[in-house]
Amino acid sequence: MDVYDISDDLVKKLSDWKLIGIISGKFNELKENYSKVNFVEHVLIDFKYMDKILLNNKVREEKCNKKSSDFRMLGNEQFSLKNRKYFQALELYNKSICYSEPGSENLSIGYANRSAVLFEWKRFRECLINIELARKANYPIRLMHKLDKREKDCRKLLSTQPPDMQPYDFQMNFDSHPQVPHIADCLELQYTEDEGRFISTKRDLIVGDLVAIEEPFCSTLLPPMRYIRCATCKVENYLSLIPCENCCSVMFCSEECRDRAVATFHKYECPIIDLLHRMFNKIHGIALRVCLSTIELFPTIEELMAFCENPENQNKSAFDLDYTNFTQREHYRAIHGLVTNQHLRSVSDLFQRSVVCAILKHFIIEHTPLKEFLGGEEGENFFTELLFRHLQTSPSNMHGIDLVEQVNETKDDTTHSSGAFAFLSLLNHSCAPNTLRVYQGTKAYLFVFRPIPAGGVLYDTYGAHFAIFSRTQRIQTLSMQYRFTCKCEACENDYPIFAKLQPKLFIPYINDETDMKSLVKYDYPYALDNYRKYCEFLTQHANAYPCAQISSAEECLKMALHILVDAVPLKAKM
Repeated sequence: MDVYDISDDLVKKLSDWKLIGIISGKFNELKENYSKVNFVEHVLIDFKYMDKILLNNKVREEKCNKKSSDFRMLGNEQFSLKNRKYFQALELYNKSICYSEPGSENLSIGYANRSAVLFEWKRFRECLINIELARKANYPIRLMHKLDKREKDCRKLLSTQPPDMQPYDFQMNFDSHPQVPHIADCLELQYTEDEGRFISTKRDLIVGDLVAIEEPFCSTLLPPMRYIRCATCKVENYLSLIPCENCCSVMFCSEECRDRAVATFHKYECPIIDLLHRMFNKIHGIALRVCLSTIELFPTIEELMAFCENPENQNKSAFDLDYTNFTQREHYRAIHGLVTNQHLRSVSDLFQRSVVCAILKHFIIEHTPLKEFLGGEEGENFFTELLFRHLQTSPSNMHGIDLVEQVNETKDDTTHSSGAFAFLSLLNHSCAPNTLRVYQGTKAYLFVFRPIPAGGVLYDTYGAHFAIFSRTQRIQTLSMQYRFTCKCEACENDYPIFAKLQPKLFIPYINDETDMKSLVKYDYPYALDNYRKYCEFLTQHANAYPCAQISSAEECLKMALHILVDAVPLKAKM
């Protein structure tokens, strides 16, 4: 049962008991958001929902050598000569490492087993790192001869391991913007009543132009990636991850990343980490992380309250920040200024968000050190207000940080994190976008994907792309989730989905089987030699959009750019 199941169940119960009108009326009379959330929290407590949550969910799994050993045995099975499934084995060994009780030999054996996989995989540098981790974790003397032999063999073969591929060093094609140095000088912020804030260009842009490079204010790792990537820097380093010393659901690439997390966001999330993973989704996760990251920027809750209530910090965007003194506090001004669209939301929508906020804030205040920092009722009400704000801004402003799409993989397998980006959040949606986001780690590169004339608007996609979803599906999804009726060119002209796109006469195909075969193998030299070819083709034949030839070339360009910035999972490169 997740948080939306609880919301639906509460509404049903109130309806069955003929209380929905009374509760809705009282809820709607409340003016402050924290009052709405507190009211809903009391309703949830009265109806015993908080007790049910605790009864049916562990707020945090405890370390357990029995589970650690079970995961290790499963890892051994995947690593066996019969299976040789190295990726599955590594993830299971990581779970074994995470579940190991402090001071037990399970931790050292987990590291040693991981080193065995890496030796067979010919990842000798990482093998030696794990051998060292095993020794530091008091690897058993009775087994030490195995480790000694593996280390000796590893050092002999170390020189045969090729160097890791280095990402291509993309640079912006233009001078930096005088106000926003990480975007091109031709971009400007516009505003209309219908469109709200959006980004346009003062000069013609062609396919392949790099117009922005942005780091997020903060990011959060998605639960499926918790045994694959570092929870702090999000690097895919499951070859040598180390565990949180208290929970079983978070790992880090280094002691430095672990110490940084424990000193900031993880000290609040750790005590309820498994409840967070089971009951809440990525939208709730990044909203909470924004709040926790912001709290860490201020010594006291009173200073944060004063900062947020200062008129100078209201309704700001990436174009209003002081980049000559660009601190995290300065960065947050633009994240705090993201539009909530609360005036467009129905009572039922606000009630559901209040349920989410009430449960989230209840457990993080009652079960973590956050309560002490907030100090009392005023601080708790302010935190509730802040959390409710970001639960509203997150769905349409936060971005999934993803990798290249892989054969036989779902979107959930390619998206590893969520991030809060001040500039990217200003791009409006189109079901036929003219820009493409590609991520190197958590850093976003914004490329032009279709030619944009001077005066034209830059469009991103909020996930509803015409090539994948029908017009009816897109309009319904966007209206429900983002509160607008899409009138982009794909919706107005009812572009067909990819499977029904027809080729156009006199337009050649720029790619053939060689292209896709090489790109699917993540061939870096091939991507480097050919990505400009796709850019030139898409610029030259832009007037034929959409057609089968252009969509095919777009897929090749998308693959090539992901390969060049190394937005490719490790398992796809082996």
